[in-house]
Amino acid sequence: MAIKYFYIDDDPKSENKVEGFSDAELSIDTMQHKDSWEEQLNFLKEKENDFGGLILDLKLDDLPNGNNKRADFRGTSLAQEIRTRQKEGVLKPFPIVLFSANDKTQQALEKTGMDLFDIFIDKSKLDDKAFPIFTRQLIDLPKGYNALGDSSMAINELLKVDETVIDSRFVSEYNETKKSPVHIQSRFLITEFLTKQGILIDEDVLAARLGIDKSQSEDWKILLEKLSSTKYQGIYCNGWPRWWMHLVEQWWNKTIESDTFLRSTQAKVRVEKIKQVTHLEQLVVAEKIDKANSDDFWTVCQGYNRPLDPVDGLLVQGQDNLYPWQEPKYVSVDAALWRKNIDNWIGVADVEKEKYATLKTLYSRKRQ
Repeated sequence: MAIKYFYIDDDPKSENKVEGFSDAELSIDTMQHKDSWEEQLNFLKEKENDFGGLILDLKLDDLPNGNNKRADFRGTSLAQEIRTRQKEGVLKPFPIVLFSANDKTQQALEKTGMDLFDIFIDKSKLDDKAFPIFTRQLIDLPKGYNALGDSSMAINELLKVDETVIDSRFVSEYNETKKSPVHIQSRFLITEFLTKQGILIDEDVLAARLGIDKSQSEDWKILLEKLSSTKYQGIYCNGWPRWWMHLVEQWWNKTIESDTFLRSTQAKVRVEKIKQVTHLEQLVVAEKIDKANSDDFWTVCQGYNRPLDPVDGLLVQGQDNLYPWQEPKYVSVDAALWRKNIDNWIGVADVEKEKYATLKTLYSRKRQ
């Protein structure tokens, strides 16, 4: 049976906006807002057993509904009241997705507002590549809520891993979060576990740590199959494909090379050793970004989304409160100087500003 969402918008033609999410496992019923705040909440209560999640536009008052009524509430205020009633047990827990344009969201929301939503989908950045990613996440979210709603489920069952092999600080923090409502647990797992590199890594970081340019490597997907034992299989694993870093290192030590650490091996050597063992000849070594010196890749540049050794990067701003198990994001010098894909990293951290200014001066002189 397909996962069903209600999508509430003020646009009477809102079904056109969600056509790209089409999937046999997912259905989205679009509708305009009700005439009043209380009528909207009553509708959700009456239908709570008929849907698995809710998609909301941020602004609901631009256009009147079929009864010529404009909403006197916003997506955030509606989400806040839903979360309050879920905490009180009046409404069942279900995911809420913010579906809006980024410029409106940045202007209207602070962090506390974003915390009401499980994920944010930027309408302005949706394309043929993005739709399937978000479709998987929309399908996974209600399933995750069901799992999180079972208070007897231990962390090893939830994450499908022996908890003794992962950072004890994360385990302690999660166990504390488990006392909170389901949406807070969900938000914590997505924002602090799945989408931050550290205990788990995503496909781009995995490729970087293996020294591989995955976009140029015809055998990349075959290599991923050989790494299947390292793949994360816990909650939200389909919406957010990830790999256990400790298992990737074990795979390297047991299968590829036992005498050298993966971290201290050059990209070219990493790929050569992998090819020798796996016989996958169509794996291409990742090249250094301009102005970088090291190819001991361990992260990706936020500007170019290409492999980068952190020693060649600049810390991205807004990372002052990372948990101990999380690794910071970096932007390469070249991407920082040219402000490539600036929406992905906004700016360099304060501690890097002096270094950044020096680099700007240095390279501006070289261009003269």
